[in-house]
Amino acid sequence: DQFLTKPFNPVLLAAVVKTKIERFRETLRSTRLDGLTGLFNHTAAKSRLNSLVSQIGEHGSLTVAMIDIDHFKSVNDSYGHPDGDQVIRSRAWLLKQRLRKTDLVGRYGGEEFCVLLPDTDLEHAEQVAERMRAYVANSAAVNIAALRGLNVTSSFGVSASRFGSTTIEHLIDQADHALYASKKGGRNRVSRHDAFAE
Repeated sequence: DQFLTKPFNPVLLAAVVKTKIERFRETLRSTRLDGLTGLFNHTAAKSRLNSLVSQIGEHGSLTVAMIDIDHFKSVNDSYGHPDGDQVIRSRAWLLKQRLRKTDLVGRYGGEEFCVLLPDTDLEHAEQVAERMRAYVANSAAVNIAALRGLNVTSSFGVSASRFGSTTIEHLIDQADHALYASKKGGRNRVSRHDAFAE
């Protein structure tokens, strides 16, 4: 999308190349990152999960946590979508604060998030999820809904896999089932499903 005639100005050439590189990087970011939260989007999160599953060593493990903001529709209905977006952004920020650099959090869709915990067994992942749940529930200072008197909590579903034990679809499906159990059990809780115990 650029044409330079000879003889060309080296300064202009460098500026054009720099612009093209930045545009390419921005395009790459936009295909991998969620525009609202800056987290990995659904496709990128699943791709990363697929990569992590294939890298599980013989003694390794991988845990997936699916997270959903409780009663999120009431936030949008009561305060409007801009405030709802702020709740999603603040929730993404809070989740990132509680994870290691090797962990990954993505926006899976709507008000749902997916957290990948490599080299983490189910028991430890459940403890991590419980700490995240409590941290999010008690972090009213950055939660616009809480500032308006609405306590917005989150429900968690956790599932684990070991070397050669499951597919990514099965792992996510089991974490979703555990998330549903949390919601059915009253929300603002962590439920687990041991995918390799079946």
